[in-house]
Formats: sequence, structure tokens, C-alpha cells
Amino acid sequence: MNQSTLEQLFRQHHARLLAEARAMLYDDAEAQDVVSELFAELLRRLPEVEAGRELAYLCESVRNRCRNVLARKTLTERVTHLYALDQPTATEDEEKERLDRLQAFIRTGLTEAQRRVFQLRFGEEMKYREIAAELGISEVAVSLTTWRRTTN
Repeated sequence: MNQSTLEQLFRQHHARLLAEARAMLYDDAEAQDVVSELFAELLRRLPEVEAGRELAYLCESVRNRCRNVLARKTLTERVTHLYALDQPTATEDEEKERLDRLQAFIRTGLTEAQRRVFQLRFGEEMKYREIAAELGISEVAVSLTTWRRTTN
């Protein structure tokens, strides 16, 4: 891959890559950063990519970078961002969309242990002490399970 090929790929696929990053991150600024950093790195090292596989390479690179961004975020940051608790009153459709995204995150973005603790803490409104007793683990373990960084 040479510089002119990379520039052509940027023009052809930037919008698609940005949309993919937005779909994973739910954040325009972070999505822009991911795509921009990808192309900046590619420009520096101009990797050899099999002809005809450039788009697949770029898409996979964006997905991997988004996963890295998500893995670095704490569970609290991710849930707060998805649900946007600090936002002004939303319309019913916006609220439903946020709730759907939060439920999808809980189903796919948490481990089974985290889902159980999350359900007890926020669904059942149990205290850490009660969750620890229910699950037979320490309060510290409940705290770590709830708030530690996830690596999905």
C-alpha cells in the first residue's frame, strides 16, 4: 500500500469507517479519534495489505481500536454514557432508544457475574452488603465486580 492508495481509501471509506466506530462507541468525538488515528498510523507505517482486502483490513482495524477504547473505560463510565443520566429530559422515543442500548450493553457487554451483581444492585436495589451475603462473596468483590474495567 502506498500513500496515494491510502489517500484514495480514506476518501472512499472514511464515512463508512466513521459510522462503524460511532455504532460501537456511541460517541462522535471518540469515533472521529479512532478513525483519524487509524489513518495516521497507516500513513506512518504503510502496511502491506492484500489487494482487494483493504476495506476488510480497515473495518477490522476500526473494530479493534473501538474495542480497545471500550476496554479502557470503566463500567461506570460506559453505563453513564449509554444512559446519559445527565441529559435534559428526553422525548419518549429517545428514552426508549437509550434504554434499548443500555439493555443491549447489559446483555452483551458484561460478564455473567457482573450482570448478576448489576441486577441485584440496580434492579433489586440491594446494598453491597446484601449482595455479598446473597452471592457468598465479600463486599470488596461486589465492588470490584461492579466497577472494575471490563475486557470484552
